[in-house]
Amino acid sequence: RSTAAVKEVYAATKGKVPIIGCGGVDSAEAAYEKIRAGASCVEMYTGMVFKGPMVFFDVHLGLRRLLEKDGFKSIAEAVGADHGKN
Repeated sequence: RSTAAVKEVYAATKGKVPIIGCGGVDSAEAAYEKIRAGASCVEMYTGMVFKGPMVFFDVHLGLRRLLEKDGFKSIAEAVGADHGKN
């Protein structure tokens, strides 16, 4: 539900307002889903609680892999990509 909310806010603001994606981010895939939905930043409380501080290393490497796979050079390029603007 939180990713759907990010997507709705991104669409309503036409991507002009920074959005922090929160809720259930414990992997690169979860973070990337929120970024593609429109989050320009993600909060990782869930990941820290359940996986500890190494989750940041894992997410960093995973995001690099996902961005490269989709042809993005930066996270900024991927923000809102599911809306077809990037």
